Amino acid sequence: MPHLDIVAYMAQYAWVLIILLVLFSLIVLDILPRLQQQLALRAHAELTKEEGAPAAETELAAPVVIFKSMFS
Repeated sequence: MPHLDIVAYMAQYAWVLIILLVLFSLIVLDILPRLQQQLALRAHAELTKEEGAPAAETELAAPVVIFKSMFS
């Protein structure tokens, strides 16, 4: 039994492309921004720890940008 049926090849190919597009958009629009936020918070916590000031009293002047989204 072949993995791609010759009769239904285009339908299977279209579904694979749709699923990969959905996964890619989920990663780019949801998962990567969350990771960026967590890494920025960790970097900010390390900076405040090194300076000796409590984290609640200091403010982050500019956000740390690690990933730049191509959609925004």
